[in-house]
Amino acid sequence: MNNKIGRNELCLCGSNKKYKKCCMNSNSSSESGEIVDLLWTKLRKTEGEVIDKHLTPYITVKLPQDMMQCAWDDFSLNRMSELLDEELIFDRFFTPWALFNWIPEEDFGVDQFDYSTTISQNYINTYQKNLSREVVSFIEAMNHTYYSFYIIQEVVLEKCLIVKDILLGSEHTIKEKMATHNAKRGNIVFGRILTMDNQSIFVGMAPYIIPTSYYNNIFNFKKWLIEDNDNQPLGANTLRNYSLYELIECFFEVIEEYHNQPAPQFNNTDGDPMIFSKSYFKISSSPIEVFNKLLPLTLSEDPDEFLCDAELNSSGDVNKIDFPWLKKGNKLHKSWDNTVMGHMVVEGNRLTLETNSENRTEKGKQLLKKYLGNDIVFQQTLLQTPEQKLQSTPQSNNILEEEDELMESPEVQEQLKQMVSA
Repeated sequence: MNNKIGRNELCLCGSNKKYKKCCMNSNSSSESGEIVDLLWTKLRKTEGEVIDKHLTPYITVKLPQDMMQCAWDDFSLNRMSELLDEELIFDRFFTPWALFNWIPEEDFGVDQFDYSTTISQNYINTYQKNLSREVVSFIEAMNHTYYSFYIIQEVVLEKCLIVKDILLGSEHTIKEKMATHNAKRGNIVFGRILTMDNQSIFVGMAPYIIPTSYYNNIFNFKKWLIEDNDNQPLGANTLRNYSLYELIECFFEVIEEYHNQPAPQFNNTDGDPMIFSKSYFKISSSPIEVFNKLLPLTLSEDPDEFLCDAELNSSGDVNKIDFPWLKKGNKLHKSWDNTVMGHMVVEGNRLTLETNSENRTEKGKQLLKKYLGNDIVFQQTLLQTPEQKLQSTPQSNNILEEEDELMESPEVQEQLKQMVSA
């Protein structure tokens, strides 16, 4: 590919303006990087144009509704779990499959429609004289793509994903931006890769990530594919043939097994079932007085260790301070210097105690009464299981943060190590 673009040539972003009056003065760090971004932008723009301005109106106006219903029935085949978002799957996953993969098996009475090929190819056959070269090239390229499972090997933030095709063994560098913020090394994704102008992008991806632990499920499916293909090596054409049903079915089987698996039972190092507890108390002393009385629970003799991060009110007095509740040593793990029993926050006239078990909550309540006496009054305790904690946050990014927080707990990490080595 020529990485140079003339000042007076049309800009690759598709604006129909000359390069010197369009993206030439962008803030790209280098000309080659700028060209790559422009080609990627142009490819994504063409994708949107093909789907939204060409094929979607075509199936809406020219094709009967029962034809697309038949496509949906062929795609779902009663394998749509109640745990999956049907609308999300329809928009992101099913629609590209129906346009570029599905071949009707019955006559729906559409004039001049070739029932031996895809909807997108029929669109080209009907309107090719009125279509731009970019639109025709995009559709033809999509008609040759195939579905596969890809494991993420490297994430370059705001730039790309480096993935490996589990079924074919090939490696690909996928130009991506937003996806790099949520993708993690080892994640498995299902979909297809479109390559044009030396740019590779994901198109029509399944909207669910598969954990690395399901790699063997996919590898076993690969062995079945080879056997079903008379033990011949797998190639792009092979996967293209299996993209109509078998690969889709494999994805749904894996994702349903993943969503239906029972959650592991975690215990803390006291042997208690892990449950997140948050207890609220009313205090009659000032935050600094309460903190000074509870300082022994931190196993620290230096109050400034915590006071340096305290929040002050307008008068310069401590209004909010948080600190850990620690216990020396650990019964199960002799190498641990101490055990985090919980966390306390004193703010205004309220104290909050957070622990990971009901037993620790009761011990904490007893200690608070011992150290604070009549200066503290218990109000209420709220409990959450690990599953409830993850489900209680509506935004997906926050759920991932909650999950990371749970997984980073020292006690959970230790239990995971034991599970892996068992």
